[in-house]
Amino acid sequence: MHTRPQTALSAGAPAACQGQACLHGGSRCRAAVVVSRRRDGVSAVEDFAQYQLRFVDDIQHDYEVIRPIVLFAETIAERSRQTGIEPTVVGAKARRFAMDGMLGLVDQRLVNPGRKGHVYPEAVAAHILYLKQLYPSIHDREIVRIVQRKFGYKTNHHTVKHFLERFALPVQLDLNLLAFADFADAYQARWTVVRMWYEGWNKQSIAGCLQMARSHVYAIIAAFERDGFEGLEDHRTRPTPHPDDQLTLPFLKDVLDLQQEYPRAGRFRLHGLLEQQYGPDLPSASTGGRAMAINRRVHGAPGPGSSARDEQEAALEPRHLPYRPHYRHHLWFVDIRYLVKIEGRWVYSLCILEGYSRTILAGMASEHQDLPALLQLLFAALSTYGCPEGIVSDHGAVFQAHAYMAILKALEIEPKYIELRKPWQNLIEAQFKVQLRLADFQFEQAGTLEESQRLPAAFIETFNTTRHGAHQKRDDHRRTPVDVLGWVRGRPVAPEHLRHLFGRVQFLRIVNPYGLVSIQRFYIYAEQGLARQRVAVWIYEGQLRIEYRETLIARYRCAYDQRQKRLREVSQPTLYHTIFASPQLVLIELDDTQWIKVQQRALQRRTHLRIAMGEQLTLAALGTSALLALYVQALGEVGRICFPHVSCVM
Repeated sequence: MHTRPQTALSAGAPAACQGQACLHGGSRCRAAVVVSRRRDGVSAVEDFAQYQLRFVDDIQHDYEVIRPIVLFAETIAERSRQTGIEPTVVGAKARRFAMDGMLGLVDQRLVNPGRKGHVYPEAVAAHILYLKQLYPSIHDREIVRIVQRKFGYKTNHHTVKHFLERFALPVQLDLNLLAFADFADAYQARWTVVRMWYEGWNKQSIAGCLQMARSHVYAIIAAFERDGFEGLEDHRTRPTPHPDDQLTLPFLKDVLDLQQEYPRAGRFRLHGLLEQQYGPDLPSASTGGRAMAINRRVHGAPGPGSSARDEQEAALEPRHLPYRPHYRHHLWFVDIRYLVKIEGRWVYSLCILEGYSRTILAGMASEHQDLPALLQLLFAALSTYGCPEGIVSDHGAVFQAHAYMAILKALEIEPKYIELRKPWQNLIEAQFKVQLRLADFQFEQAGTLEESQRLPAAFIETFNTTRHGAHQKRDDHRRTPVDVLGWVRGRPVAPEHLRHLFGRVQFLRIVNPYGLVSIQRFYIYAEQGLARQRVAVWIYEGQLRIEYRETLIARYRCAYDQRQKRLREVSQPTLYHTIFASPQLVLIELDDTQWIKVQQRALQRRTHLRIAMGEQLTLAALGTSALLALYVQALGEVGRICFPHVSCVM
């Protein structure tokens, strides 16, 4: 007889529970029924999309993603299809929830930002920081190599980089590491280089850390690899003129005197000045540089000078030089430079340079950069050295004046001009840099114009007789400009022809005992101290200048008739106090109104005198024989008186 089961399922039980006892409990079965009914009405994809509109937190979103999995045993693949999220992400979220609960759904990037840094052993970490502090420019790959060789610890440069970013050195501290030149023992210094190389240091880092040349590092390592420890020994023999033996107190004193006299001069210029004093026994330029450094450090010598070139950026391409002299007196170079301000007024430096030998042919300091000063300088150079083939200058007004161009044309000298705003094309610009270093300090110390006018001659003598950088590689061992120029002169020109050309603007006059010069019908005061001396008088564009030995003595305004070649008027005298002034004091001081500096003679007409010649009277009417007898008798008397020891027979 069959019996009915005691447990019966309700009509709404899930299909999974039908035919067997319910193992889920009543509440879970009812939830399953609800889910089943919801799925019948709305798809899970649309259901999740509707929920997303109501989420206010990321944790709500993550929980809704994994809720069917943890509550209803839904598969990860099915839930990934419903939500559109990768299965691996869905599985990771469910796994974290199963392990940590709701805290497992918190974004770990907010809790632990970034990658967890690598933890080095204490000794390795300390050595990495020590290397970075010892030489901040060391590469990360070098640190990896050094750590591996020293500790046997393997790492990579990325890990080292992240470690140093987390433990950056805020301040560079001083370490007791000697430079290569500071080692007392040369063997120990070389061994330090070799030891650092085998520890893993780069050769460039060794050179930077020990403050030595990279080529020296290569040489030491090569010697050690070739000869072993024997290569670290000092095999050099010390020469007799060793720098340590030449840095004597007298030599340091001579260098110090030149540094104080030429505070802007560098090692090369001072070495050239010392050559005149020491001759062939002069120490090298490097020894002179060390002496200059010692004097700056110990004796307070002036520091190294600077120029505008140091402040400018280096040229990317070599600058073009259109005018290159190929032989002596091929090209001359002329220019005017602002020198120094004295009493609020500029003093200018005018120089003419011979291009091939770099010899300054003529130079002067003038208060005016006008045509008479240029012509005076040109006359001095032409009368001494002859004519060049061409003269290079800029486009200044004085270099394009009619009188200047007429003289060059008459002498068959070609004027050449550099390009605008390219002063380096004029070779004299480089020599002006030498003047800045050797002479500008003396010009700045000059308090008056007459003092500054005495300095150009000394500078020209110093410049022409010292070594020049352009001649250091000559095969004939001529190093100074005057040695290169030698006795060679340019194309000769007759002095009369030269005076005739410059005679249009220049006159030569003798100063009388009262200090006056006579020009046509004017007596003009020049300088009483130059009595009986020949001075040059320049007349151009309404100005009359009186100069002696390229020194301006007096300056006047004048009116000159070019057509009749006659001086009409002289006025507005300006006298300059020079070294040629008379040492004799005047008895009575006169002011400008009492002292008449220009006197005009009255115009006198020359009259031709006719002198009446006396009439020659005839002798007595004697015959020819009588006159001949008288002549012979007179001749005999003269012979007996003048030559008593000579006898003659008639």
